[in-house]
Amino acid sequence: MIRNTITSKLSQAIGHLAPLRLPLVLRLALLLLTVVTSPAWSAIEATPLTDGDCVKCHKQPVEQLTTQGGKHNSELSCLECHSDHPPMGEALIPECSECHDGSDSDHFSLNNCQQCHQPHAPVIADFTTIGTVRTGCVSCHSDIDTAMNTVPSLHSEQDCSECHIEHGTDEGQVLTCLECHEAHSDEMTYSDCLSCHNPHQPTAYQWSNEPSANLCRACHSETVDMVINQGAAHATELSCIECHQSHPPQTEAVIPACAECHQADDSEHFKLEDCSSCHNPHAPLDIDLSDVSPIKPVCVSCHATPGKQLDQHPTAHTEMDCNECHQQHGDAMECLECHDGHSAEMNYNDCLNCHQPHQPLQLQFGDRGVKQQLCGSCHRVQLTQLVNNTSLHAELECIVCHKRTHKVILTCDNCHGEPHDSRMHQQFTNCSKCHKGPHNLRN
Repeated sequence: MIRNTITSKLSQAIGHLAPLRLPLVLRLALLLLTVVTSPAWSAIEATPLTDGDCVKCHKQPVEQLTTQGGKHNSELSCLECHSDHPPMGEALIPECSECHDGSDSDHFSLNNCQQCHQPHAPVIADFTTIGTVRTGCVSCHSDIDTAMNTVPSLHSEQDCSECHIEHGTDEGQVLTCLECHEAHSDEMTYSDCLSCHNPHQPTAYQWSNEPSANLCRACHSETVDMVINQGAAHATELSCIECHQSHPPQTEAVIPACAECHQADDSEHFKLEDCSSCHNPHAPLDIDLSDVSPIKPVCVSCHATPGKQLDQHPTAHTEMDCNECHQQHGDAMECLECHDGHSAEMNYNDCLNCHQPHQPLQLQFGDRGVKQQLCGSCHRVQLTQLVNNTSLHAELECIVCHKRTHKVILTCDNCHGEPHDSRMHQQFTNCSKCHKGPHNLRN
């Protein structure tokens, strides 16, 4: 109906204008004016636009919004930002602050949002094209700004975009350490870097996980090798960072006191002070005792038995300090380095068969036996008699009769009982009256 009315009006207008000799443009203008002032024209209702209409003309912005728009795509429609359209509207794009209120975030208080953010792709894709971005970054990431200013380094002087190519920390969005810095070792990875170094405080070593000893070796090879080869329980029971809980230069005194692990209640030895005078923490049992004096109180705090032996059976050894014989922990000088042997053939093991160094005059015969010739170096007469004897006694070691301790002598009946008539034993209580003696036994 409305279309017919408008068509009729156009026909009438053309009829009225035809006799007039007017320029074409003027006739078209008068024709349009006639139509739009018609009551029929005002009866036409405008159809509201939808997002689907926008893509008909603005394909590229809509596609960008769909793929990169973030919340601008998921929570807004085109018409919520673009409330008007040229030529009828002027304020086509609202200010960012109409949604992003400065009171909500310091970041929203910044000017010139479009330096970093494109409205149809507000998540930043490439920092390298923007220029200086640090002011914008720290308005959100103030904790990182504080960290970098607290521990200044060369990183503190750089703009964020020199490391952060895109917003985020996923692979490809940020440079890895090894793209700028040389690795400590050929095997080192970016993950290894982060085990010790926080990129925003690279000189303040922080263990984000447990660095391996091999990683420490990259800088501290001599120390790590010493721990591995000589560290004892420090190597098998501990990792580097259990003792080295931080690292210079930002922190000093990074090595804990020995007493934090070796508590005084556990041992008399742990009550002593100045542990490092004997113990290198990386080789705790490789102890050089030669430079410590007096060392005896330290030694007997662990080795109580030798201390008691020296005190209970005083000799010249009692007056000596331990490091006069023990210059390294676990090592000892041999007797023959100070004492003359009983014979030219005598060796250190022969010494130990009779003499215990901490009570040398308390002769104790070991289980390995003592050679007749060794005893004979002091007891020459008895050895000569025994060698020349044709009885079975000549085949016995001396310690068969002289058991365990020097000067102990068994009586004959310990082995032989009473081989004769009891009346004979009552009359002759001393076997040697008939058999001479045990070393030159006569049958």
